[in-house]
Amino acid sequence: MISYEEFTTVTEGRLDALDITPEIEKVVANSGVTQGSALVFSPHTTCCVLVANGDRSLVKALGKAMELLEPEDGYYHHDDFSVRTENLDPNVDDEPENAPAHLVHVFSGKASEVIPVQDGHLGLGDAQRVYFVELCSARSRRYVVQVLGE
Repeated sequence: MISYEEFTTVTEGRLDALDITPEIEKVVANSGVTQGSALVFSPHTTCCVLVANGDRSLVKALGKAMELLEPEDGYYHHDDFSVRTENLDPNVDDEPENAPAHLVHVFSGKASEVIPVQDGHLGLGDAQRVYFVELCSARSRRYVVQVLGE
């Protein structure tokens, strides 16, 4: 059995971490799957999906780590529009300077997480939650949940 659902949200800016655990639990419950897995996927290169401790201070720690890995005030060829010619959206008037968000996604973010489903419930640990994290700026975003199993 396979169940698929897509969600849209609007993020509030860099490091907005949305706890999407309840939405995933609903998809699992509605799927009828009792044994299997739930895949949560972000189709964006400046957002990530993380399974992490439910403590909100984690987001602050992620911000400090992002600044150490990829400082906002650093020079990035990707953000120098006098030399960059690739992957520019002709429908966007103000292409964002977002190289740090892309690089953090590559080095420490994840496009997806797979969570086991056991007895019709997510197999998360007691303190674990699933977060959809914005690494760039406020905007409309989407993520998908696919449940597979029997």
